[in-house]
Order: sequence, then C-alpha cells, then structure tokens
Amino acid sequence: MKEKISDKLGRLTTKENRKLACYVFVILLVSKLFYIFIGCVTNSAFGNNITFAKMFLGGDADWYIKIAENGYSLVESIKAGDGQANWAFFPLFPVLIRWFKYIFFFLNYQQAGILLSSIFTYVTGLYLVKTVRLYKPGRLGYIAVVLLYMGPYTFYLHCVYSETLFMMLIAIFFYYLKKESDKECSYWIPAIAAMLASCTRIVGVILVFPLVVRMYRDSYSGRISIKKFGLFVRDILCTPVRLLQIFICPAGIFVNMLHLYWVSGDAWAFRHVQAAWREDGAGYIGNMIWDFFNNIYAERYWIPLVVIMAIVVYIYMLKKGYYEEVVFAAITLVIPLTGGVMSMCRFIVGSYVIFIGIYDYLADKKDIKLCATALVVVMEAFLIWLWFTAGVNAFTA
Repeated sequence: MKEKISDKLGRLTTKENRKLACYVFVILLVSKLFYIFIGCVTNSAFGNNITFAKMFLGGDADWYIKIAENGYSLVESIKAGDGQANWAFFPLFPVLIRWFKYIFFFLNYQQAGILLSSIFTYVTGLYLVKTVRLYKPGRLGYIAVVLLYMGPYTFYLHCVYSETLFMMLIAIFFYYLKKESDKECSYWIPAIAAMLASCTRIVGVILVFPLVVRMYRDSYSGRISIKKFGLFVRDILCTPVRLLQIFICPAGIFVNMLHLYWVSGDAWAFRHVQAAWREDGAGYIGNMIWDFFNNIYAERYWIPLVVIMAIVVYIYMLKKGYYEEVVFAAITLVIPLTGGVMSMCRFIVGSYVIFIGIYDYLADKKDIKLCATALVVVMEAFLIWLWFTAGVNAFTA
C-alpha cells in the first residue's frame, strides 16, 4: 500500500508535472490581472464604479454566496415582482463553498467562493493541457490554457460562478475517458465526474451520452456501426458494472429533484423558475438578428458570431474523430433554444470542449497561432468591458 502511494506521489511530482503546474499557474495569474486591469480601465476611462469585490461577485455569484451562507429558502427567497428564487441554482457548487469556508474558518463566504473558484479554474487548465497532449503528443498545449482563461466569454471563470466547478468536472471526464479507455474499470472516474456535474448544472446530465458512445467505440475497436448497436445494448445489459456506470451519470440531478419535491412539491422547480430570468423578447431570434446589424454593444450581436464559430469548430472536431466531445457539444447547443438564445454563448463556452477543438486546429499552424490567440484576447477584453459597463449583471445571463 505504501509503495503504491509513494509511486503515485512520485508520478505527480515529476519534473514535467511541476513545470506544467507552474506554467498554468502563471497563465492563470496573468489572466486574473488582465481581468482586473480591464475593470480598472473601465472605472478610470468611463467613470464606472465597479469595486474589486463586484468584479468577482457580480451577477449569479451573489445567489451562490447566499445559498452557501444561508442554505435554500424556497419561500422567503422569492424576489418580489420578478419571481426569481434560489432553487434555480444547483446545489453542489454552493455546498462546496460552505464546506471550504468551514475548513478555512478565517475566510468569509465571499473570500471562500473566490478562492475555491480559482482553484477549480486552475485544475481545469491543468487537465486541458494534459488532454490536448493526448491528442497532440509532443505539443506543449499552453496556448489552449490561454484560450481557456482569456478567450471570449471566459470571464465567468474569474467570477464565483458554477462554470468553474462544472468545467473542471468536464475536463476530468474527457481526460480519463480518453486516457484510460483500454482498462477494465476505466469508466468509473468519468462516471463519477458526470454524476457530480449533473448536480452542478443541468447540462451535466448530457455527459451520459459521450460515455455510452465511448463504451460503444471501445467495444468495437473505435469503429461506429449501426448494425452492431443491438449487440452493444445486449452486452451492456449483461454487464452490471457498465450498466451502473451509465446510471450514476445523471444521478446528481435526480438528487436535486428529490430535494425540490420534498420541500416544494415540484421536482422540476429549478426548470420552471427559469422564466423569471428572461426579459420579454430578449431571447427572440428576430431581435438577435436586428442587433447583429445595428448594435455591436448588445450581447445579441455576438451570439450569431459565437454560434457560427462553434458549429465550424464542432464540424472540424467531428472530422478529426472527437466523437464523444462533439456529441456533448451538439446537445449543449440545443438546450438554450428551449428557453431563448440569450444564454447560448455561456453554454458554448461552458461546455469546455470547444477549446480542445480550437487548439487542435491551431497547434500545427505556427503562422496564425499567435495572431489568432491575440485576436481572441482582444475580443475578450471588449466583452469584459461590456460586462463591467453593464454593471456586472445580466449582460450574458
């Protein structure tokens, strides 16, 4: 037992891993300073009053902090006039903030949320580098982390938002799905990561589909054949371990639904309350098209650009064999359409896999890699400015 632990620690502390940890930390630190710098420029040049705390605690962050501090209060938490309530937010993220606060008792809830979110973001960067290195052996992969931390709409990763935890779980899911697909019990880590993700954001439920696709491909040497689907289903039903791994993926959302049913009588309360966050007409595609041609300062201007780019990236990934990632990303694209398109960019970036696809395309193109990276950083600077000038509110909610 001691030898196994010593061996694992030895692999974790290799020179390569120490270098990886150091470089990702530096990139994260630079991205945080970049985010704060844009906030300071916004205050200085445009007379805004965005405080340091509000940079990290605006928007939904206030809901998560209050849930972590006071728990769910299903009746008293309803906002008069708009019907917003805290059961719209999934529980795992605020629960972890609360536990983190208990461990580090000298922190307040706001500080605990900021620090824990930064840790999640840091781990996401580590796994992103490790994942792209699996697909691109010999490449360093650090440009992928720059895209993750400083690309368009990634300012969520600098705030106390559930995206920080969710993207970390997705990163772990896809890394181990790729890395250990040839081992007997390789699916346990992805399955557990998917379960936790489904208790963090509703999109986490979708991770069951890429897991099944990976199981199918591993059963038939990476090939996909509709003719063998019936045989695959029979094999799964005859393999209790695989069946359990599939069933635990969406377990997180069912725990949340059970809790909501017990306290409110409505297991779908988290879904029904979402209407309180929609502005009349804000998510209409017609209004989005109007803003695209008339108002660069509205988020609806950016939605078509991000969606078109995402579709192009996903088609490229499909050609390159990223089948599991594309399945997850494609379904994630559809979900915002069920309630309006205003959250489309947030869902695309929050799905994480788009960064793998962009890096795959740029990795071998030295002539455009740095230019493309610089361009997306400039785009993010502009979006951060819009985020701050909107008062850190519903600009991209």
